[in-house]
Amino acid sequence: MDSKLLFAFLITLIAGLSTVIGGLVVLFNKSHKLSWLSFSMSFAAGVMIYVSLVEIMPGSIEMFQNNSESPYLNLFIFFALGCLIAIIIEKFLPDQQISKQIDKNFASKKKIYRSGLLIALSLAFHNFPEGIITFMESYNNIFSGIVIGFAIALHNIPEGMSISVPIYHATGSKRKAILYTALSGLTEPLGALFCYFLILQNGLNPYVEACIMSIVSGIMVFISLFVLLPMSIEYNKKYQHVSGILVGSLVIGVSIYMLNNL
Repeated sequence: MDSKLLFAFLITLIAGLSTVIGGLVVLFNKSHKLSWLSFSMSFAAGVMIYVSLVEIMPGSIEMFQNNSESPYLNLFIFFALGCLIAIIIEKFLPDQQISKQIDKNFASKKKIYRSGLLIALSLAFHNFPEGIITFMESYNNIFSGIVIGFAIALHNIPEGMSISVPIYHATGSKRKAILYTALSGLTEPLGALFCYFLILQNGLNPYVEACIMSIVSGIMVFISLFVLLPMSIEYNKKYQHVSGILVGSLVIGVSIYMLNNL
């Protein structure tokens, strides 16, 4: 691998692993409180809904418009497919394996752990195409690649927070919480490897890319509305579920603005 490819991969790796910075929130004592769990669940929902509605879906529509005669129908079909995939994932997560991982003091911890896994999986799906974008930009222009990598790193910090808190609540393990954020972030360098072996040689069909993005947005919106927000309301004290979704939307909105304007 020449130096140009190596630098592009390194930028993508650093951007992906920045999720760990957000995951370090579990090192603070406040993160074990139920009020913080409620906030983190709605925070994750705010992050994923905002990303889906403001970043992923408009990008999908634009690609469909350039490569399809029925862009909105295509968006609806693949968004609905994403929702169906989310239902299947949530339905068939193996309870036996989950039970081995969690602290069994409370029955509800199984639900919390499941939610943490769903957040991690959803954001992993989202990080994969981000890795492709970062790698390709870094390969073509190292300076703009560094700028985009920095913006995506900021973008990934709140995502790491969203993953680590529910995992920590369910397992009682700070190490597992941080590990899960790292595994989710590692899908970005996986996207870079995918790009290196396939896209740089053959190119990624824009229609296929739009389909993937629409499916990811369906997964994220479904999990946010039907898993995370109900749990946030269940564990809330006062208005954590409201403040969480607003803060999550604000933080990710600022990071998207920086990503598009730096």
